[in-house]
Amino acid sequence: MILDATAGNRTMWKHKNTENIIYIDIEKKLSCKPTIFTDNTNTPFLSETFDTIFYDPPHVIRGGEDLFFSHPDISKRVLTTMGLKGAGFYGVGRYTTKQAFITHVYRAQKEFYRILKNGGLLWLKWNEVDISLNRILSIFADWHELLRIYVRSPLQTIGKAQTYWVCLTKEKREDSQTALS
Repeated sequence: MILDATAGNRTMWKHKNTENIIYIDIEKKLSCKPTIFTDNTNTPFLSETFDTIFYDPPHVIRGGEDLFFSHPDISKRVLTTMGLKGAGFYGVGRYTTKQAFITHVYRAQKEFYRILKNGGLLWLKWNEVDISLNRILSIFADWHELLRIYVRSPLQTIGKAQTYWVCLTKEKREDSQTALS
């Protein structure tokens, strides 16, 4: 079973309704609704439910009505396609400080550790527009990095900031906590 922990409008998926993927999000103004509206820091799932989790959190912390993309006209086109005005879909302005955002990512990865099966994979998409990849990966202390892919497409970057997909694995710890209720 796969979890898309920041489903948005399922924009990264070629097939938007796949039965072995659960899509979650907290944003209510989506044209393609998630399977479940829930916060990815506190999900309703049992421990060790998922084989794979995809996590594409917001990368831009500062607020603003418009979000700049490196490709001309993509911001307007993407937002229009999604039926949204402004960058709320991307989480821009949701966090007032970098520390608030980092705290959210920390809590999310703890939840992912709980709901991912031992040996499972967490795919993290990150763009260094506001926070470096190394700073974010320091939050994932209980994870083991397997793979780092540098995204070169101008459609997947923000300005000159580098975008990555990082594959992390959950490895069973000797001192692992019992399932959270």
